[in-house]
Amino acid sequence: MPAPALLAQDASLVPGLLKEYAAAREDSVRGNTLALISYHLVRSRPDSARLTGRQAMELARRTGSTKVLRAAHASLGWLASEQGELDSAEFHLNKARELADRDGDAKDLASTLLNLGWVAEKRGDQAGALKLFLQALDKAEEARDSVRVATINYAIGISYRKVPDFPAALRYLQRALKVEQALGRRNKVGHCQLAIANIKRDQGDTAQAMQQYSLARMAYAAVADHVGLGLVEENIGDMLLGQSPEKALEHYATALGNYARANAQLDRAYVLRNVGEANLRLGHLEAARTALKEGRAIAVQVKAQELVMDYEHSMADLSLARNDARGVAAHMERFVALKDSLQGEARQHEIARLHTEFETERKEKDNALLREQNRTQEQRLHVRSLQLYGSLALALLAIMAIVLIGRTYRQKKRYAFILERLNTDLEQSHVEISEVNSLLQMKLLRSQMNPHFIYNCLNSAAQMTQEGRQAEALAYLQGFARLLRMVLEYSVRDRVPLEEEVEFLELYLQLEAKRLPGLRYSVKVQEALLDDEAEIPALLVQPFVENALWHGLATKVGERVLQVSFHKAGNELACDIMDNGIGRQASGTKPTDHRSMGIQLTRERLRLLAYRMGEEGRISTFDLKDQAGNPQGTKVTLQL
Repeated sequence: MPAPALLAQDASLVPGLLKEYAAAREDSVRGNTLALISYHLVRSRPDSARLTGRQAMELARRTGSTKVLRAAHASLGWLASEQGELDSAEFHLNKARELADRDGDAKDLASTLLNLGWVAEKRGDQAGALKLFLQALDKAEEARDSVRVATINYAIGISYRKVPDFPAALRYLQRALKVEQALGRRNKVGHCQLAIANIKRDQGDTAQAMQQYSLARMAYAAVADHVGLGLVEENIGDMLLGQSPEKALEHYATALGNYARANAQLDRAYVLRNVGEANLRLGHLEAARTALKEGRAIAVQVKAQELVMDYEHSMADLSLARNDARGVAAHMERFVALKDSLQGEARQHEIARLHTEFETERKEKDNALLREQNRTQEQRLHVRSLQLYGSLALALLAIMAIVLIGRTYRQKKRYAFILERLNTDLEQSHVEISEVNSLLQMKLLRSQMNPHFIYNCLNSAAQMTQEGRQAEALAYLQGFARLLRMVLEYSVRDRVPLEEEVEFLELYLQLEAKRLPGLRYSVKVQEALLDDEAEIPALLVQPFVENALWHGLATKVGERVLQVSFHKAGNELACDIMDNGIGRQASGTKPTDHRSMGIQLTRERLRLLAYRMGEEGRISTFDLKDQAGNPQGTKVTLQL
C-alpha cells in the first residue's frame, strides 16, 4: 500500500475500491483494500476511516498477513495524526515501523519514518523530526524510489526552514525540485518552488522570492490547481503585508477568487483573517470588521474551532484599535473559553480512545487464553479416550500407550509454556497502561495551569477598568496580549529553553510593576546554564513569583524588591525567588496552606516530573529575618 504521505487522498476512489473489495476472494486482498479505503476517507469521513481501518486490522490478525497489518497500522496512524491524537499516531506508526523493519521492506519503512517525523514536528520536536526524516531518506535511497526521495527531501527542506537553517533548507528543496521535474509532477514542482520562495522571503530577498512565486504560479496554472494558485497569492500578500497593506489586499483578493473556484472554504477563512489584519493596519476598521465577521462565520460553519479561536483574538485587536476595553475583554474571554474547550475535548477523546484500545487488547488476550484452555481440555479428553480404548487391548497396544503418554507430557509442557508467555504479555500490558495513565495525569495538570494563569491576568485588567483606569487597562491588555502569545507557544511544549523562561518572567514582572508602584525586580541567570543551553518545564516558576508579589510585597510599605536567580546546585538546576516583603507569618501564609491554586498545581506537576525522571524535585521555603528576629522577607528555592 502506498504511504499516506506520498499518495494523494481522494474520496472519489472509494466507490471503486468498494467494488474491488466485494469482488475479492482472498482475505489478504480484502484487508489491503480496506486499508486503502480507510486512508482515502481520513479527511472527508474520519469515523468511517477508523471503522474500515480496524476491520482491515482484524482481517490481518485473522489471516496472519503482516503486509495488511502494517498497512492498517499506517492508515490508523495517519488518521490519528490528522485528528491531533499524537500518542495514538505514534503507537500505530511504530507498530507499522516494526513490521516493515522485520519484513525488510525499505519502501514502507521510509514512508513510516516520514510520517513519524511529521508527528514529531506537530509535537514541536524539530530535532527529532529532522532525525526521522533523514533516516527515511536513507531507506528511500536504498529502495531507489524516486517518488519517496523527492517527497522526503521536500519534508527535510521544510523542517530546516523552521529551525531555521536556510542554506540547508534550500539545498534539500532544490534536490526535491530536480526529482519532481524529472517525474513530471507539475503540482509537486509548484510546491517546491513555493517553499523556495518563502525561504527567500524569510531571508529578505523579495526579488528572488517574487521570481520563485511566479514560477510556482505557472506550475499550478499548467494543471489548473486553483488551491495552489491561491496559496501563491496568499503568500505574496503575506510578504507585502508589513510594507504595503494595500498591495497585500490585492493579492488576497486574487487568492480568495481561486479558493472560491476550488470551493476551498477553510482556505478562504484563513485569507479573510489576513484581509482583516491588513485593513486594521490601514485604519479601515469597518472593512476589517466585515472581513473578520465573514471569515469567522466560515470557520464556524466548517467547525474549525482553532481558527474560530484565532478570530476571537483578531477581533480583540480590532476592539483595542477602537478603544473598546469591554470588547477586548469579551473577545479575550471567548478566546480563553474556546482554548479551554479544545483542550478539554482533546483530552476526553484521547482518554476514551486509550481506554477503548487497551480494553480491546485485554479482551483479545483473554479470548486467546480461553481458546488455549479449551484446546487443552479437548486434548485431555482425547487422551482419556485413547487410554480407555487402549485398556481394552492393553497387551496388544502397550507400546502405543507409552507413545501416547509421552506425547501427552510434551503437549502439557508446551501448553504450560504458552500460558506462561500469555501471563507475561498481560503483565507487560498492565505496565504500559500505568505509564499512559501517568502521562495523561501530567497533561491534565498542564491543561489546568494555563487557564489559571490567564484568568488571573484578565481579572487584573477587569479591576483596572472598574476603577476607571481605562488608559492603564488598555496598555495592560496590550502587554498581556504579547504575554499570552508566549503562553500559547508554551502550551504545546513540555520544556522550554531557560532563556525563553527568563524573557517570559521579565515580561510578566513588567506588567505587574504597573500594578505595584515602587516595585524593583531582577531576573538573573548563571552564565554556565546559558552555555549548557539548559531547559526547564514551561510556566514552572511564574506561580511562585506571583505568590511573592501578592502575598509578600503587595501590602508592604516602602521599597519593594523581588529577585529571581537561576544557578547550578551540584548536578541540579536551582531557582531562587526572594522578596523583602512582610513574611509568611504576617501575610497569614504557612507551609501547609493551599490557597494558591497555581502553587498547588506546580507542586503536583513537579512531583510527576520527578517520578517520570526517577529523581527528586524539591520546593523549599525560608523565612528571612534580621539580627533582631524581625521578618525581612521570604525565599523559595526550586530544585530539579
